[in-house]
Amino acid sequence: MNLRRLALLLLFALPAASHADGDHDWGARYIANAGVMVERGDTKILFDPFFRDGFGLYDLVPEDIEAALFDGVSPWDGIDAIFISHYHGDHFHPGVVTDYLRRWPSVHAYAPQQAVDALIAADDGASDELLGRIHAIDLERDSDALEFELGGLFIEAVRIAHAGWPRRHSDTENIVYRVTLDDSATVMHLGDADSGREHYEVHDDYWQKRTSDLALVPVWLMLSEKGKHVVDEHVDAEHEIGMHVYKSIPDDPAEREPKFDGLDIFTEPGETRRWEE
Repeated sequence: MNLRRLALLLLFALPAASHADGDHDWGARYIANAGVMVERGDTKILFDPFFRDGFGLYDLVPEDIEAALFDGVSPWDGIDAIFISHYHGDHFHPGVVTDYLRRWPSVHAYAPQQAVDALIAADDGASDELLGRIHAIDLERDSDALEFELGGLFIEAVRIAHAGWPRRHSDTENIVYRVTLDDSATVMHLGDADSGREHYEVHDDYWQKRTSDLALVPVWLMLSEKGKHVVDEHVDAEHEIGMHVYKSIPDDPAEREPKFDGLDIFTEPGETRRWEE
């Protein structure tokens, strides 16, 4: 089904315990910082869900949400896969991710090679079964995208330079994922993607291959002219939500600076957006 005619049902916060009403209802639920859960029917995935450092600037995962994820309490139950964008402390903690994977043996994890190396180092006794569920995304900058399939997921991954390139983080493996759930909703997560056009122009065929219904975008791409060009001309999703937002930004849109006018951003852990096909 072409989801270009999606109807946005709700743009503001819903109770964290709300549930999908049926197989044709899907949505995104904020965890913290760049952490988001996306769900369609019984298919659920997590982006950058477990980390331990907000550097004093970004929300940490609330204890009750992390506990619910580990305990499989609705709506944080039935997770199929975890996607890690890159190995930085405000996106990823290898010990916590490994603990979660041990707790839930049906969950798979996709991560750049740097993060996979850290996962393995964090657990010297990792079993073959656990290692078999950890999938390394080993990509050089500007190399072709990779594709994977897992149950009801079609996964595409491309490496885009981390923000600050080339002066900072030039060696960081930042992975942009585009995941299609149940041959239906397609969601892109950009991690800490840089705003330089050159990173995206080299992958023009990739961006044009599939339209994303939702893009989870680091908020700096929504606030600068260079970033807006990337979002509009390359990412080109049906809807964008800003993430990686300073915790000092008010939850109430009316209290935010004018530069945020008209932007949909995640600020409050547990808040939800829902769409209907």
